[in-house]
Amino acid sequence: MKVKVCIAYSVGDPAGSGVAGELLGLLEPKPVTAARAVSAYYLPEIDALLAGFEEDVLYFEFLDEVCDAGFHLVLSRHSSEAGIRSLTVHHPGNPTREALAGGRPLELPPSNPPLAKSLLLSLAKRADSLPDFKVTYEVTHHGPSSLKRPITFVEIGSSAREWTLAEARRAVAEAVVDALTLPPPPYEACVGVGGNHYAAAFTARALSSSEAYGHMIANYALKSLEEPALVERIVREAAVKSSVPTRKLVVERKLRRAWREAVEKVAEELSLKVEYV
Repeated sequence: MKVKVCIAYSVGDPAGSGVAGELLGLLEPKPVTAARAVSAYYLPEIDALLAGFEEDVLYFEFLDEVCDAGFHLVLSRHSSEAGIRSLTVHHPGNPTREALAGGRPLELPPSNPPLAKSLLLSLAKRADSLPDFKVTYEVTHHGPSSLKRPITFVEIGSSAREWTLAEARRAVAEAVVDALTLPPPPYEACVGVGGNHYAAAFTARALSSSEAYGHMIANYALKSLEEPALVERIVREAAVKSSVPTRKLVVERKLRRAWREAVEKVAEELSLKVEYV
């Protein structure tokens, strides 16, 4: 089956399955069959396969074989001990020496900066109806990491109370429809380097400029890599593995000098701009 996008979720995930249910209510689904899926519908209005799987989203390494999709979008829960109510967007992958939550170490799948930005903006428009929720990017983390097609996650966080909230599920479903049907906003594809898990600086810049972020490599990932050669390797992979050409590396100014030099080496090699923030 050839479609624009494979929208995937785990049937055991209340957030992902809840958003999937909202999509079925918003659109006119047609039941179909898909490899490994326990539930599958074609959504003609957005040219999407909506498929539910028994596996957890962290282990969706098989999505490329489910259908012939241009890219993947995963509906998921987000967990945080801080308990922050959030609607988040991020790309999966392991820019670290370890793979503690699916995927392989030191491996990134292709990102999708225009889709991630469209989702972020669409979610932000709905923030007024969810005043206690924070809309934000997250940095690149967790599996799957081996896919060949671009993959993006959109998530509801951070506890079971939010995962089952009808308003949050509906907001994400509506944002997904908007992101897949409305013309993409102007964008300049970027890779972010540095910062915290919730990518505060990169989120603010994306919401107020044309910057659209693919992979974002957090400070804690850089500390895991440690060696400038590994930092260089991961930043290069983050820049190259994107659905659209990366134009700029946006870098936290406080990075160690050796890491900044590694980033600048990649920028020179790939003819990318570097902007320190």
